[in-house]
Amino acid sequence: MRVILILNLFFVFLLADESIRPTQFKVELIKRCEVLGLSKEPSRKAAKIYSHGHTGSCVQNLGCIREITQKQLDDEHNETKRAFMAWKYPVWCKVDSDGKRGWVRKQFLADKPCGEDD
Repeated sequence: MRVILILNLFFVFLLADESIRPTQFKVELIKRCEVLGLSKEPSRKAAKIYSHGHTGSCVQNLGCIREITQKQLDDEHNETKRAFMAWKYPVWCKVDSDGKRGWVRKQFLADKPCGEDD
């Protein structure tokens, strides 16, 4: 019975990884000359890993998270407080940029497939 449970968990994790959408992001930085700085953890204060990613380049999506749920944001009716909550708890995405893996805020990524022009 334990073997079946372990095998089921293994396949759930294997399949879950393949269902991440979008599979890739296009990098959209504020300045064209910037490079994509990845964080070792999903935090603004985390140590940085610098990649060769720049505006228009593509990164592999490994999954995104936010410390609060969309429902918590939707339930906040005070627009000022809601905007502050969205800023304080940004969406972080773990990405692979030319073999370097790290976390980046979603605001620097666009849901556009690689090779697609603007």
